[in-house]
Amino acid sequence: MKKLPHVFITLLVAIAIGCGSSNPLADKAKSNIESKNYEAALNSAEESIKQHPGDPLGYYYKAVALGSMAETLDDPAERVEYYKRMNEAFETSKQVADTAESVPSQVKNIDAYRNVLWQGEHNRAVKLATEDSLKQAVDNHLSKSVQHLKNATMIQPDSTLSWGVLSQVAAMDKNFEEAVNAKEKYMSMSPDTAVKAKDYMQLASYYYNLDQQQKVVEVFEKAREKYPSNQDIISNLADAYNRVGKPQKALNTVKKLVEQNPENPQYHLVYGSQIYQQAMKVGDTVSTNSDKIINLRSKLNNASDSEQATIKKQINQLEKQNSELQSRIDKLTAQAEDQLKKTLEYRPEDADAYNTLGIIYQNKAKAIFDKRNRTADNDKAAKLDKQGKDLLREAMKYYEKAAEINPENKDYWRSLFQIYTALGMDKKAQEAMNKAGMN
Repeated sequence: MKKLPHVFITLLVAIAIGCGSSNPLADKAKSNIESKNYEAALNSAEESIKQHPGDPLGYYYKAVALGSMAETLDDPAERVEYYKRMNEAFETSKQVADTAESVPSQVKNIDAYRNVLWQGEHNRAVKLATEDSLKQAVDNHLSKSVQHLKNATMIQPDSTLSWGVLSQVAAMDKNFEEAVNAKEKYMSMSPDTAVKAKDYMQLASYYYNLDQQQKVVEVFEKAREKYPSNQDIISNLADAYNRVGKPQKALNTVKKLVEQNPENPQYHLVYGSQIYQQAMKVGDTVSTNSDKIINLRSKLNNASDSEQATIKKQINQLEKQNSELQSRIDKLTAQAEDQLKKTLEYRPEDADAYNTLGIIYQNKAKAIFDKRNRTADNDKAAKLDKQGKDLLREAMKYYEKAAEINPENKDYWRSLFQIYTALGMDKKAQEAMNKAGMN
């Protein structure tokens, strides 16, 4: 750790010392601080407090001695107890001074002294978190940065700057509980106009990393009240509703944006994407049911007559449920397509919309191929195979358009590699593989 610059120590002492007094013990504490004999200064200050409890200078120099002792320690965690005792002594000094006939000049310097200490802790923290030379030279540089910032907020509890930086550095250090506490403190202390949408986004992300999904919802609900038209907040709130099992709330959240701004292509994109997420979740249930059906059918051959009747009943129930679920998937998918195509009406060069449409048609093809693989009828299988490949070709058109608009996106090329391979387009598959960086 770098030692304090000489000029910094000199500044602290200059602020702290002040003039002499009629209390020889306080003067002795002052003299020891000037000579940097902080332990002796603390002892003199303690003795002054015993003999002259009505003199604020004893408490004052005790606080300065403790603060100075803290500054000599390289480990920021070891400073905490000194700062805590320093704060208590400064507060007592102020209280005693309030009852005195005149307030010593030293007591008037308390805030200035604290401010210099705060700057030292805050600036050390920022350097540890940002300067490459310190990152490499100091073990656990982020944890130490966090501790310096905690020290800074202990010295100056009303510093929104330190609380804000503490939240970000703690998150960098994967200490998300600390990040949450600091960000909430920052937001509660800041003027309402100073709290931006990004602050809510950051706080929600910290809760997300703590897997406190209901808290994520609450943060985004508050953010929506303040920023009712912010697309990022609305989109993330919808995702949060999905994670806590409230899919209809998710859809309604984005739907209101579309209704209020029917010509905004981004809102149609988000709404269409949210609708299709719902379709995919329903599709997960269909896939689970299909796996159960396959397992049940494999049991039929070795089952007794009574067992076969039970198994067939279970299969029929699952097939019926899947049929109902598939109808819902088809309806949701059609709604999603409509919204995505609306996006392209207003914004024809939207790669995300084309890519999502490609995903939709690729998944449609997969559902058809799954049916093909489950049938024992060769003619039916051939028809399903053709139908599935037609859907893949439709997906290919959308993926190719997305890749044309944004050729640097490797995900688009990976999708095209899958499509080309499935369709036997080997040369194009090789080109897509190269552009996806898969070789």
